Amino acid sequence: MITFNKSNNLYFWPRFIVLFLCLFSFLFSIFYFYKHSESEIKINQIKTEQSALISAQKKYIAMTLNSIGKDLLLLSDFIEINKAYQRHDKKLIKLAELNTLALSLRKGLYDQLRYLDLDGNEIIRINYNDGIPTVVPKDHLQNKRNRYYFKDSLKLHDDEIYISILDLNIEHDKIELPYKPMIRLATPVFDEYGTKRGVVVLNYLAKHLLDGLKIFSLEQRNHHMLINSDDYFLIYDKRPELEFAFMFGENADKKYSAIYPITYECFKNRSKGQYLIGSGILTFDSVFSYPKDIETNKHVSIIKQDSCWRLITFVPRAPIWSLDKIVQSELLIVISLFLFSLLMALLIAQLQLKKRMNHNKIKKLAHHDSLTGLINRGYFKKLFHWKMQNARKDDTKLALIFIDLDGFKDLNDNFGHSAGDLALKAVAKNLYSAFTDNAYVARLGGDEFAVLIYDLVEQQTTITQVEKFIENSHAPLMLEEMPYYLSTSIGIAFFPEHGGCINDVMHNADAAMYDIKRSGKNGFKVFEL
Repeated sequence: MITFNKSNNLYFWPRFIVLFLCLFSFLFSIFYFYKHSESEIKINQIKTEQSALISAQKKYIAMTLNSIGKDLLLLSDFIEINKAYQRHDKKLIKLAELNTLALSLRKGLYDQLRYLDLDGNEIIRINYNDGIPTVVPKDHLQNKRNRYYFKDSLKLHDDEIYISILDLNIEHDKIELPYKPMIRLATPVFDEYGTKRGVVVLNYLAKHLLDGLKIFSLEQRNHHMLINSDDYFLIYDKRPELEFAFMFGENADKKYSAIYPITYECFKNRSKGQYLIGSGILTFDSVFSYPKDIETNKHVSIIKQDSCWRLITFVPRAPIWSLDKIVQSELLIVISLFLFSLLMALLIAQLQLKKRMNHNKIKKLAHHDSLTGLINRGYFKKLFHWKMQNARKDDTKLALIFIDLDGFKDLNDNFGHSAGDLALKAVAKNLYSAFTDNAYVARLGGDEFAVLIYDLVEQQTTITQVEKFIENSHAPLMLEEMPYYLSTSIGIAFFPEHGGCINDVMHNADAAMYDIKRSGKNGFKVFEL
């Protein structure tokens, strides 16, 4: 059982606190590093997944539009090969219509396939009609000279392709219902003499492209977006009401830059990137709305109306771990670490204290008398030697006092050894009481005691302390309910006056003590040279 006295408290509690803080800090650091690393791994996994998703979408757009571009060039070849620009030859026009009809039927991707002359008149027009493509009769053909895509495409040279913005289809100056997202591609038609004879226009049903992009958006909690070069939404799975807002007048407040100004700053002047913003992960990449590498046998220049789109994903509530987001299960782990650290610190501190106490106990047994607790003879002589060296250096005095009990043998014979032990303990207690400052008190053996007073300036101080001890010794011991009075014989010797070494001083103090015994006992004497 450990007793917590003042000395043990001063030893135990600082070590317990330090051990607890070190152990808990170490374990909590491991826990924190693990959770932080786990969070980083999950975040990096999400970043990789989002980058791969956008890369796949980008490739899908390129592949789709590359295929459309080749169909446009094929349509141009139909007109040029069949010489449909010779409007007086109805057979040639009919043949071009059939080829164009077959293209519409086989592909199923184009709302309209048209050939327009230089005045914007539709010469050939194939309407898809939801899977039943038909040739539009001549009396239903329209003039498109005022449409932006015709004006822009008419300016092209040989081997140049125009691509329009992605918008909603307009028929008779109204947005067609249900909405038809549309991309218009156009390229000039030339005769065998290199003279421009008109343009072919392909109206691509962009719903196929947009639906294909949405297939990649498998994670429902994430935001998937496609915006055009004016920051308007072409796709926004979480807020479809914002899509194609630019078709309905001035809607600057529905732009991405207006709705999400903070994330917009991240990619405003960058083509691609990935950012950890707040608690979410933003990933974006730029994709040209028409690929630069159409696979043809001739060099093709691309004239783009809408220079680029941006594919964007935002993962909200990314697994970013921090102490303020700790969950109940993690809190229980921290509490467990706290209690474990507390218990381990307590056990280790107790073991250290017990080891110290055992060490002190062994040391005390080696240096102290087991009955009285006083210094034993061997340790007393070591202390005497050490203090004698200091006295020589500091030019101070030492006083050696020898004490011997008078009639101790008779006490043991009459009352037994337990009474003798009681007498020895009483003398030890009185010695501690009388010689409190700058003194070592020892039991040399049997009924002999010694006191070494160091840093002594005046001899009278020693005399006064001896007299105090004798006065304390007058109190009787109660043995078998009878008072028993102890008396002592005391001899005193001083260093360096009464000897220059330990043996001389001890011999002279012992001689003074025996002089008292021979002269009647119960007193003290200072050695005389």
